[in-house]
Amino acid sequence: MKRIAFALLCLLVAPAAVNAETLRDSTPNIVVTGEASEDAAPDRARLVIGVVTDRPSAQEAADDNARKAQSIVDELAAQGIEAKDVQTQGLTLTPYVSQEQDQRGNKRTVKGFRARNELSVTIRQLDKASLIAQRAIDSGANEVLGVSFSVSDEGQRLDRLREAAMKDALRRAKIYVEAIDLKLGRVIEIRPEGGTSPQLMRFGGAPAPSAAAAAPPESGVPLKPGLEKLSARVTVVWALTR
Repeated sequence: MKRIAFALLCLLVAPAAVNAETLRDSTPNIVVTGEASEDAAPDRARLVIGVVTDRPSAQEAADDNARKAQSIVDELAAQGIEAKDVQTQGLTLTPYVSQEQDQRGNKRTVKGFRARNELSVTIRQLDKASLIAQRAIDSGANEVLGVSFSVSDEGQRLDRLREAAMKDALRRAKIYVEAIDLKLGRVIEIRPEGGTSPQLMRFGGAPAPSAAAAAPPESGVPLKPGLEKLSARVTVVWALTR
């Protein structure tokens, strides 16, 4: 049934694409791109932190790392972070080796095992992000892997920007055609372009501040969200008439 539905969809979409190309080739037309953007203040953050533990045996590394990770999760819960906002991003257990030169060449020797647990934390109260990051470090996080900021109502904002971009395209098109005593006819094609979304800034496994160098919990880790630029673009093809 799914294959039949997909085949029918292809049959419906393909003629539409062909008709648009045919109309563009056979009808005088104008192609205009409209744009709209705005700066938005983020109201939430996503923090990716890691716990790395080196121990002589695999079991010791795994057990100690699990305890540290659980301590961080407990502290996050104490700071008001809900369970749904804490996600395991990565989990590894690998041997680390040293290479020693001998008469026969390099010799690889297992020196111990390294366990790593990466956690993604969504912070929905941005004013608490600095303090929560500091508390996570105090609870055992020894890697800060990245942070991103986002706007909770981004979808609604982008919808408004898409509408504004469409109006901008219409405004520009009218300026062009009215200057040469023509009119806009039917819309031949609308090609929307995706909006701008914030991306996670990864720091490549930067170590967290040591306990001695860390700021007091009251001050927290400095986090500056700045402003996010949201944008929408749409390209519209109109037929021309007199």
